[in-house]
Amino acid sequence: MLFIVLLVVCTPWVNAGPGQPYQLRVEYLDEPVGMDVERPRFSWALHHSDRGEKQTAYRITVYSPESSQRRRPGEVLWDSGRVADEESTNVEYGGPKLKSATRYFWKVSFWDSKGVESPSSDMAHFHTGLFEQSDWQHWAKSAWLDGEKGNQLRTEVDVSRGKNLTAAHVYVMGLGYYHLRINGYEVGGAFLGPFTTFEVRLLYDVHDVTDTLRVGRNAVAVTLGHGWYAQPSVNVGGRCLLLLLIMEYDDGSIVAVGSDENWKQSDGPIVLDDIYIGETFDSRLETTAWDKPYYEDASWRQAALLSSNPSGQLNVSMIPPIQTIETFTARNITEPEPGKFVFDFGQNMAGHCSLHLSGGGISGSNVTLLHAEMIYENGSIHHLYSNSPELNVYIFNGNEDAISYEPQFSYYGFRYVQVTGFPGTPDERSVLAHFTHTAVEQWSNIVFSSDYNLLNRVQHCTRYSSLSNIQSLPTGCTQRERRGWTGDAQLSAEFTIHNFDMAALYTKWMLDMRDSQLHLNATKMSNGAIPDCVPYYNHGGLPGDPAWTIAYPIITYWIYQYYSDTRIVQQHYEGIKAHLDNTRMLVNNKTGLLTYSRYGDWCAAAVAGQVGCSYTSSLVSTFYLILELDIMSEMASLVGHTTDSERYSAEASERRLDFHTAFYNTTTMVYEDGKLSLETAQALALQLGAVPQPDVATVVGNLVKVIHERKDHLDTGIIGTKYLLPVLTRYGEFDLALTVATQTTLPGWGWWVTQDATTLWESWFASEFNPAPHGMQSRNHIMFGSQGPWYYQAIAGINRAVNSTGWERLTICPRITKLTDTLGVDATVGTHRGPIRSAWGAMIKETEAMPVVPVFWHSASIPVGTLAEVHVLTFEWSEQTVTIQESGRSVWSNGKFQPGQAGILDGKAGKGEVVFDVGSGVYDFQVMIPRF
Repeated sequence: MLFIVLLVVCTPWVNAGPGQPYQLRVEYLDEPVGMDVERPRFSWALHHSDRGEKQTAYRITVYSPESSQRRRPGEVLWDSGRVADEESTNVEYGGPKLKSATRYFWKVSFWDSKGVESPSSDMAHFHTGLFEQSDWQHWAKSAWLDGEKGNQLRTEVDVSRGKNLTAAHVYVMGLGYYHLRINGYEVGGAFLGPFTTFEVRLLYDVHDVTDTLRVGRNAVAVTLGHGWYAQPSVNVGGRCLLLLLIMEYDDGSIVAVGSDENWKQSDGPIVLDDIYIGETFDSRLETTAWDKPYYEDASWRQAALLSSNPSGQLNVSMIPPIQTIETFTARNITEPEPGKFVFDFGQNMAGHCSLHLSGGGISGSNVTLLHAEMIYENGSIHHLYSNSPELNVYIFNGNEDAISYEPQFSYYGFRYVQVTGFPGTPDERSVLAHFTHTAVEQWSNIVFSSDYNLLNRVQHCTRYSSLSNIQSLPTGCTQRERRGWTGDAQLSAEFTIHNFDMAALYTKWMLDMRDSQLHLNATKMSNGAIPDCVPYYNHGGLPGDPAWTIAYPIITYWIYQYYSDTRIVQQHYEGIKAHLDNTRMLVNNKTGLLTYSRYGDWCAAAVAGQVGCSYTSSLVSTFYLILELDIMSEMASLVGHTTDSERYSAEASERRLDFHTAFYNTTTMVYEDGKLSLETAQALALQLGAVPQPDVATVVGNLVKVIHERKDHLDTGIIGTKYLLPVLTRYGEFDLALTVATQTTLPGWGWWVTQDATTLWESWFASEFNPAPHGMQSRNHIMFGSQGPWYYQAIAGINRAVNSTGWERLTICPRITKLTDTLGVDATVGTHRGPIRSAWGAMIKETEAMPVVPVFWHSASIPVGTLAEVHVLTFEWSEQTVTIQESGRSVWSNGKFQPGQAGILDGKAGKGEVVFDVGSGVYDFQVMIPRF
C-alpha cells in the first residue's frame, strides 16, 4: 500500500515552552489593507513545545502609527493588559475609537497553563477604510465619474520633492469592474471584483501604493468594465468610478487627490466586455503608455461627472480578491479542421486564457478563443450547454512585433479552447489557461492510500469545482449561470469549510443575504423572503425553495459553530427570523407540512430522464423547515431570546410528529413522498430524528434494502446525497457507505472519474462526449460536492465535539469497521486555532519471533488549547488482549489505561476501540496484538 504524507504545517521555531503566537488575523484577514469594522476582532494560533498545553491568559497591544513614519508603530493606543481567558479567536478590540484611513499595529502574547508568558508575536498591522460616507469628500472632493463616456480614465499627480512620502493609499470603487495602474504598474492584483446587491451595498478596495509612487509626476490610470453592475441581466447602472488617493508626508502634511472633472477620459481598445459573452480587444485602438506620466492626453475628453450617483452604501471589500491562482499549459493540441486548433488543458476550471504570439497579423484580422467544457469524439468543441458565446477576440493592428494579451473583465468555465485565426501553427505556450477564483486560503486536504485513488480523484474534482465556484460568493456553475444559487451553496458549505478558510467570504455572503432581503422588502417584492439566488436579479424563484434558502440560517450557524463567531448570530438574528416567519406562513395549517416546493430532491438519479430532473417534495421542504426551527431555537438562546427559543423548539417537535404522521407508511415501514427517492426519504427522516426509537432499526434496514436493490448505488438527488453517507455511517453501515462512495458505474462520483472528469458534473447520467438529458450539461457544478465532509469526518475521523464551537474540543474517530491493508488516509483540517491532523493505516506484520505484532497505526495532531478524544481502533481484537503504544511507550495493556505519557489524560475501552482523552500535541499510536 503506497501512502503519501499529506502536509507539513510550518509553525514558528521556538525553544522549550510557549512559542510566538502565529497566524494573526483581524476579522479573519491577514493584515487587511482596508477594514471598516469599528470594533474589529483579533485571532491567533498558539505554539507550545509541550503537550497538553493551553492559553490561560492573553495580552493584546495595539499601536497608533508614528507621526512622521506612518507605516511604523508609534505610541500604544490600547493595551488589554493580562486578560484571564482561553479564547484566541474573535477577541474584540476594546480601545478608543479607530480613525478612518489609518494604519494600526498590533501584537499578542499568551500565558500557558504553568503561568509562563510566551514571546510576543511578530508585529502585525491593519489599515482602516473610510468609516463615514462623508470621508470620501473630507480630504478631497471625490466625485463619481461616468465611465460610459469612455472606459479609460486618467490623471497625473505630483509627489513633493522637498519632503518624504511616508504612506500613500488609494481608495477605489470601480463599477462594475476596474483595473488600476500607477506609472504603468498594475495595482492590487485582483482580476475581478465582488458581486453584491448594488442598490444596497458597494464594496470598494484599498491599496497601499507608497512604494508605487515616485518623487515628481505620477500617472493614475483606470480601465472600467461592465462587470455585474452594468451587465444587461442585472443592469443597475453604467460603468463609473470613485477614487481617493491620500498621501502622507513626514512633516505630518496630507495631500489628497480625488476623482473629479479634471481627470481625462477616452475610449480604449476593449470594445466589448460582458461576463457571459466575453471580451473583444481591438489593438488598433490601443493607447500606448497612457498609464505612464507625461502622456500627451490633450485630445482626450474632460471626464464626465455621473448625473446620478449609485445608491448603495460604500463599504470596504473584506474578502480575499479574485485572482489567478494557477496557470496551465495545454496537455494536448489538435486540429480537427484546418485552421481550427483545440487546446486541451487537462483540467476544467473557471478562469480565462492569455494569448502569446511572437509576431502579429494583418490589420483588422483577428484571433478568436472560444471556451468550452466538452468536445465531440472528432475533437471539435461542444458548446451547446452554455447560454453565451464565452469568446475572446483579439484584433490585430498590423504592427505588432510580439503579442501578450489577457482579457480583463470576464471569466469562463472551460477545459478546452478552440483557437481560430491564429497566424501559423500554435504551440503549448501560445495559449495559457489561468485558473481564477477568490483567493481563499487552501489550508486543508485529504489523501487516501493508492488502492483508494478513486477517492483522491473525486476529492480533486470536488476541490476544483468548489474553488471554480467561489467568485466573491458561492456560485452554482461557471459557464451557464454563474449566480449565487443558495441551494448549491448550502449543500457544499461544509466541504468548503473543511478545505478552505471561508470565514471572511461567508461573512460577506450572509450580508448579501440580508441586503437582498431588505431590498426586496423595500421594493414590496416580498416580506422577509430569501430568493433562490443571492444577490437577486430576477434569476431563480422568489420566495426561494426552502431547501435552497436554508443557506441563510445554516451557513450563519456554521460560521458560529466552526469559527466561534457569536457576532454573526447577533447581526443576522432578525433577518433569519424574518425569513423563518415568511416560510411558516406557507405551512399547511391542517397537516403541519410545508408544501411549498420548487425543486425537491433536484437531479435525482432515479428521475434523471425527467425534465429538470426533479419532482417537488413537501417531505424535503418540511425537513428544512424543521431544521431551521432547530437552528433558530439554538441561536435564539445564544442571543438571549429565551421565549423565541422555547417557541421554536416546541414547534420543531410538533412538525417532527407531523412529518412522521404524513410520510411514514406503517405497512411498509418506509417514508414516502410520491416519486421522491426512497433513499432520500429514509435518509432525511433518520437525519431529522423523526423516526420513533422502536422503528429506527427497521427504517435503517429498509434503507439498506433499497440501496441493495439498486446494486449498492445511490439514486438520490442533491438533497439526499448530502445526508445518505453520514446517515449510513451513523447507524453502523460504514462499509455500505464506502461501497456506494466508490462505485465506478452509474450513478456515482466514480462514474464521472471514469469519464475523465476533473470537476463535478451537474447530472449523474452525463458521459464523456454526450450531454445529459434536458440541458443538464454543466461539467463544473458543485451541488453534488456534499460528500466531501464525510471523507474527513467518517474516514479520517475529524469531528467537532458536540456542544463545542471553533474546534475547542474535537473527536477523532475513524468509522472503519475492519482492518485492511488497502485503505489508509492522511487528513489535515486547517482552523484558526491551528491545524488538526488524523492519519492512519495498517502496518505490515513482522515475521520474526516477537511477543506482540503491530497491526495498526494512528497519528493525530491537536492544536494548542484544544482537547480531543482520539478513538484508536482495535477492530476484532479484544481490548483486554491488545497493547497500545504511543511514541514507543505503552499507554494501554491488560485492558487498562497506563498513565504517565505526557498529554494523554485518560483512556477507556469502547466497542472495538480504546478512547484516549488528550490535550494538544502530536501523538503516534500503534496497536499491537499478541503473537499466537
